[in-house]
Amino acid sequence: MSAVISNRRRSDRRLSSALLGGVVGPPLFVAVFLVDGFIHPAYNSVTDFVSELSRGELGWLQVVNFLVFAGMMLMFAAGIRWGAPVGPGSVAGSALFAIIGVSLVLCGLFVTDPHTAKVQTVQGMIHIFAAMPVFGGMALACSIFARRFQGFLRWYSLASGALVLVSWVAIFPVGYPFGIIGIMQRVAILIGLTWITVLAVALCAERAGEIRA
Repeated sequence: MSAVISNRRRSDRRLSSALLGGVVGPPLFVAVFLVDGFIHPAYNSVTDFVSELSRGELGWLQVVNFLVFAGMMLMFAAGIRWGAPVGPGSVAGSALFAIIGVSLVLCGLFVTDPHTAKVQTVQGMIHIFAAMPVFGGMALACSIFARRFQGFLRWYSLASGALVLVSWVAIFPVGYPFGIIGIMQRVAILIGLTWITVLAVALCAERAGEIRA
């Protein structure tokens, strides 16, 4: 019996650790691209997309950042599916984060073109199409997980999803004309990734409560 209990505890710890991908991944990704933006030669955080950090002599740093974050999101997806208490988002939300993770892998492997490029390369187009499920998936995940919570977390999730979508779409009619696409994209990223971290903390709390019960 003690062996069974010990194995169950180890399994619980692994499942809880998978949820930590959503706690650690977003702030780590943001921290790396913010620092990289300061040290990257000829890069402007106001006018350039985050993905453009993958270009140039320090491009490898953002490529690695994408791939590490992708791994964290895939881990988080597994934690939601098998580690979080059953409820809204357990299946659909897990699938969305798995899609986000795979899309981030593609974003890392296929380097974007400069936003000023007149002609898009094949790898640049792949990067653009891979980025769409990341932002769209975050917005959709917000609405799906909103049904899981009551009060502040529900409204925070709904508001975050709407703001991610509006900020991302506004890049084209606002960001390009005013030369602030870097700022507009960062607004969408920060809103979405902050929400993911809050969600992960909430799911870890649910998990801890379930284990104690």
